[in-house]
Amino acid sequence: MPIRLNLLAEQQAAEDLRRRDPVKRAMWVAGLIVGVVVIWSGRLQIKLMAAMHEVNKCESEWKKLEPEYKKVMANLDGAAEARRKWAALQSLASNRFLWGTPLNALQYVIANVDDIQVLRLNTVQSYAITEPVKPSTNSDGIVSRGKPGTSTERITFTIDAKDYSKRPGDQIYKFQEAINNYAQFKTNLQKIELTLRSPEQLDPNNPGKRFVTFTLECRYPEKTR
Repeated sequence: MPIRLNLLAEQQAAEDLRRRDPVKRAMWVAGLIVGVVVIWSGRLQIKLMAAMHEVNKCESEWKKLEPEYKKVMANLDGAAEARRKWAALQSLASNRFLWGTPLNALQYVIANVDDIQVLRLNTVQSYAITEPVKPSTNSDGIVSRGKPGTSTERITFTIDAKDYSKRPGDQIYKFQEAINNYAQFKTNLQKIELTLRSPEQLDPNNPGKRFVTFTLECRYPEKTR
């Protein structure tokens, strides 16, 4: 029986050992992983490019629409402001102060208090205006909402009169109380205040008669619209 000798057995064993080397296997696995990551990142890059293209497209369309959008918003703001002013005018027209009613009530009060002579009636109706604040945007892009303008109405009337009672001055508080208790004033007035009272003095036109002069200030509550 012939004997076969493999003179290359040692080299083949070394080659087989090299093939089974774990470092080489690890390198192959690492290369495979790197390849997969590269493919995955490339796919993400393609998706990102597509998304950026879509964003640029939307921005381009928005820039075309933005001028019309600003016009529409300006028109809406103008319409809202017009409605607000109209409502304010309607409120002012329906709630405006009319002097006829308090003056009519005052004549009944004067008629029911003896020894009081009214010298002067002064009415004051003033308005304090607060300018509106427009909306604004600061450098950080934060929008501050505006505030509408307001008008604060202040209404007062003062009565200058003489008290000719037997004890001049006694009728002042009765007159003040009569105004305060009259239905129209009791409901609407905020305050009645004696702001001036003179010393007792003789009347040069009526010898023997003495009087004091006084001033009553009648104030209505302030109204802000």
